[in-house]
Amino acid sequence: MRSLIWVGNIILTLLVISLYIAVWYYIGAKGKRIFLNKNKSLKIKVYWALFWFVAFSYILSAIFRNILSVNNKLVSVLTVIGAVSLAILAYLIIIFPITDTIKFILKRIGFKGKVKNYLSIIYGDGISIFIIVIIIFCLGLFNAEHPTITNYNIGINKSAKDIKSLNIVMVSDVHIGIMIKEKGILKMVNSINKLNPDIVFFCGDMVDESTPTNLKVYYSKAFKNIKSKYGVYSIMGNHEYMENVSETIYYMKKANVKVLLDQSVKVDNSFYVVGRKDAASREKGKSLNEILKNTDKSLPIIELNHRPVGINEAENSKVDLQLSGHTHDGQFFPNNIITRLIYEDSYGYLKKGNFNLIVSSGYGTWGPPIRIGTKGEIVHINLKFK
Repeated sequence: MRSLIWVGNIILTLLVISLYIAVWYYIGAKGKRIFLNKNKSLKIKVYWALFWFVAFSYILSAIFRNILSVNNKLVSVLTVIGAVSLAILAYLIIIFPITDTIKFILKRIGFKGKVKNYLSIIYGDGISIFIIVIIIFCLGLFNAEHPTITNYNIGINKSAKDIKSLNIVMVSDVHIGIMIKEKGILKMVNSINKLNPDIVFFCGDMVDESTPTNLKVYYSKAFKNIKSKYGVYSIMGNHEYMENVSETIYYMKKANVKVLLDQSVKVDNSFYVVGRKDAASREKGKSLNEILKNTDKSLPIIELNHRPVGINEAENSKVDLQLSGHTHDGQFFPNNIITRLIYEDSYGYLKKGNFNLIVSSGYGTWGPPIRIGTKGEIVHINLKFK
């Protein structure tokens, strides 16, 4: 049985690699026909060498990351080149097949005349598609670099004793590394402080496999400047388990951030904060009932779960508010359509009885450094108690 699984995995890997190469070759052939015809001094061999270097740069960065470490400059350069190229590829591979299909149909029906000539001029042998995609990339990059504040007002039908309301700031999926560096971390901290939070929650993927140690050292100092009455609490996301998670936890704790891994803590004797361990840890996590067995469920319960899953379990366990991230709301169109098909709530607010769920689109980006049709955000919640 194991041998069959092993063979199946090899076949699947080969199919994925073959598809990846085919997609890039399709785009490479388009570029060769456009750009080499314009500049004949370019040698075809040089073109393809540079092209395949760019095409495999993200994969190479992952390989060299394991060999040289995430702190290596070459790994950082390859990661950035790969991330940008994947963003551009994403839209080239959407638009070119559409234009090729339209050209094929027009040719089959014998489309002629001035309109055809105008369309040919606009198309420009395909160079206009590259220009459009570059514009889309620049707009997506600008959008990704300017996160917004998203506000929610939520009421909970429980008493938190003397606390009548709680000013919550939630941040998830920052992915410190490619786009968010020192200035980005400082900007985020300042944005959090401007909201005057009572409590701050980091809901996973604050870092990922591309985050160098020097940026962890930096946030361990920067996060100490977050001003919050009840402190800062964090959980680990799936990407944090793909790198040195113990190092991440070490620097979080050094920043006075309380890391919760399948744990529940009582805050000011008034409400509970529960932090779930992500499935990517590959460890058998506790059930919510186990975590909450010694809690007073008459008090408000806030659950931090990186992924927007376990909704029924949370509702049945008398959780009042679950905060999640992970989905990025697809990050860029049309991925947001896919995430909405996968999750009951892939972004925004969901209420089921007394249970409330807020899913953030995240602060930063992973992979392609763009946001199209989505936004980066800091979530600001005014939570009112009975």
